[in-house]
Amino acid sequence: MWKIYKTDNMAKLIEEFQFCVESFHLDCTEHLSLSTLGNQMLNAAVRHAEPLGFGHKKLNDLGVTWVFSRLLIQMERYPREFDKYAIRTWIPSVSRYFTNRNFIIQDAEGSPIGYATSVWAMIDLATRQPVDITKLVPEYASAVVPPEEQPQCPVARTNRVRVTAEEPVYTFAPQFFDIDYNGHLNSIRAIEHFLNALPAEELRQHPVHRMEVAYSAEGKYHEPLGIYLSTGAEGEYAMEMRKADGTIACHCKVLL
Repeated sequence: MWKIYKTDNMAKLIEEFQFCVESFHLDCTEHLSLSTLGNQMLNAAVRHAEPLGFGHKKLNDLGVTWVFSRLLIQMERYPREFDKYAIRTWIPSVSRYFTNRNFIIQDAEGSPIGYATSVWAMIDLATRQPVDITKLVPEYASAVVPPEEQPQCPVARTNRVRVTAEEPVYTFAPQFFDIDYNGHLNSIRAIEHFLNALPAEELRQHPVHRMEVAYSAEGKYHEPLGIYLSTGAEGEYAMEMRKADGTIACHCKVLL
């Protein structure tokens, strides 16, 4: 029997996890790197999900797993070396094939310095196809925080920007450390590759303010992938990660 460990006061449905910026978490600007922040958000999500009863270990026993569909991160500023920060997370909604998870990134004083929203799908490990969350795990709805109990997360997705570039600005093939335990290109490693495709001096001078990533097809070990880039207004970039046959593995929008 699937079980959601719910408390009356929502204490376990909205959780806060503490982190510290270590030296090896910094990028070349001496701030917390966006990829490390992404990994710590995943860390918070896993630490939140496991005691509630729907972490990946439990799901694997059912022959399914969670995968990212979308991720949006918006940061006002990034912590520096040895700064303490916290990540609050909760589940605001669930539908048949997707569930949302929100995040607030807070500084040591508890003030928000960033927000994130994410969309997840549950897939069958054998077929790699989505499964109906509401049928397989009907109790999952008990983990959704009622709207009146939810913290504010004032970010929203924007419309997708079409990438018209015909030649890639960056190519790679996922290697051993690019692949996660689901056997495909790790979602945060995909973000790192997108950032590697941007002008380095731009990133040095202007930290990423907002990044939206939508994942649509799995990248696999040693599969050639190219990143195609189109520029918009100053500091705006739209990118697509494409397979050799033109299939879009994921697309990304960045605002510096």
